[in-house]
Amino acid sequence: MDSIEVAMVERARDRDEMLAQAARLAQGAEPASARALVGRLLAGDPADADALTVQGIVEQRTGNPDAAASAFRKACEADPGNPARIGNLAVALKNAGRFEDAIAAFRETLRLRPGHAATLANLASCLLAAGRPAEAIAALDPAPRHPDALNHLGVAHARLGDHDRAVECYRAALGLRPGHGGATLNLVDALAETGAVEEAETIAKGVLAQAPGHPRASNQLGLLRDRAGDTGGAIAAFEKGFDPAAPHHALGVNLARMLVIAGRCEDAVGVTETLERDSPDVTTPLALRCAALERLGRRDELAALMGVDRFVTSRDFEAVPGFASLGEFNSALIAELEAHPSLTFEPEGLVTRQGRQSADLAGDDSPAIFVLAALARAELAKERERLSRLRADHPFLRALPHEWSLTLWGTTLTPGGSVDAHIHAPNWLSGVYYPDFPDGSEEGAFAVGCLPDDLGGGGQATVMRPATGRMFLFPSYLWHGTLPFSDAKARVSFAFDLVPEGIGRPHRLR
Repeated sequence: MDSIEVAMVERARDRDEMLAQAARLAQGAEPASARALVGRLLAGDPADADALTVQGIVEQRTGNPDAAASAFRKACEADPGNPARIGNLAVALKNAGRFEDAIAAFRETLRLRPGHAATLANLASCLLAAGRPAEAIAALDPAPRHPDALNHLGVAHARLGDHDRAVECYRAALGLRPGHGGATLNLVDALAETGAVEEAETIAKGVLAQAPGHPRASNQLGLLRDRAGDTGGAIAAFEKGFDPAAPHHALGVNLARMLVIAGRCEDAVGVTETLERDSPDVTTPLALRCAALERLGRRDELAALMGVDRFVTSRDFEAVPGFASLGEFNSALIAELEAHPSLTFEPEGLVTRQGRQSADLAGDDSPAIFVLAALARAELAKERERLSRLRADHPFLRALPHEWSLTLWGTTLTPGGSVDAHIHAPNWLSGVYYPDFPDGSEEGAFAVGCLPDDLGGGGQATVMRPATGRMFLFPSYLWHGTLPFSDAKARVSFAFDLVPEGIGRPHRLR
């Protein structure tokens, strides 16, 4: 071996040793410490797929999903057709919230490595995150003998309301991997939905015996105790799992709600302030603080927090594009909604009474609904822009989202019907459009500030009078509902939300 060959071997050995050290650091307790070695490797060869992969791992583990996706994509370009590298890219895209790109990458990985169980599980997880449970089930058919895949299959069935099938999937996952954390906790939820409350509570208590204060198990036990009418037991379970230094958001919201119900409203205010400090982009705690302030009689604070004069607006439309008149548009809207196959009478878990509600219509291609969706997007964008110019002196304004999407649905109420008090948070900005409303009537009117019965009812309601062609916009954390009405004609309205990316939730019937 001549001197050139010796030097090349030594350089390769140095590179391999440096890469191995960088990989160990990237997977260790301080992944950022690998950056210097990765930089040296890439300085020597910017197309080193292994070094780019380690760079992606570093960025992933230090909370930079977009940078991780960029590094993994470069690794794929340097080593085309490698399913493991494409799989890394897919996971990073999923973590960055880029679900469509992630799904495409997972499918490409499966094309190169058909039936790979872990990739199927990741694809199903991504489809679930994208709100596509039926596709997750199809991707996992037939169900692979893999605990993660079976767990995701159970989640998909649960999302579609088949909780018995979900129980079967979770039990199968636990049969393959006893103690599987996700499947164990998901089983608790599914059992509760099927009515097997005692077994669900036993499992939750078992998890807490092994891991005292486990946030999700504490939340589940609290909800089960609430369901049993044990307010004190629910609060005790929630409080054991609530860590103010690192609060579990859903648990904290449930704790605040139960504290209001129990009359511990000062404590409820404190919990919501903790949640707001920890997650300022999420406005759900503001709704519970409104309820607590109402019960405490702190009306000035409540008025400032609700911000009705600042944040609740209306606009009246006289014409819309694509239709000869507003009347033609409104008539078409009502007809398209009445014919929509998703209309469901009093959907379980929602607040429509003596009426029907549709599934999400934001992507519907019916002519009038399509135009309404475009109109809603435009009005939400304009209102978001107006609010962005205000001084950020309110938690609602400090939660201003940058990336968002639309969700939209229709409701028809029969005489005597109503929509009970509720909120749309964690979405940020909401709206409602009326294609038809009797002139001068307050029956069936829209009310902001009314509290739900489980929080004691009442509240400082501001009644907004609808009219044909009128739209209201308001913060999603504000409690709102409709007044009952008695005349013979059905009432039709379309609600919609600005859904913050990574925080909000599109409308679902289940």
